[in-house]
Amino acid sequence: MNEAERTIGDLLNEHNKMTLDVIHSNHTPIAKMLLVKNEKLRARLAKLRG
Repeated sequence: MNEAERTIGDLLNEHNKMTLDVIHSNHTPIAKMLLVKNEKLRARLAKLRG
């Protein structure tokens, strides 16, 4: 695994932790921001799939 893959993995782990915070009603500003970003990325992916 190279440095880029490790970095991506670390970022995904942090995102998952913050997503769980939101699910458990701990709505930190960063967690809220990440969920909005997540929704935008999901929409972008949906467009790419056609």
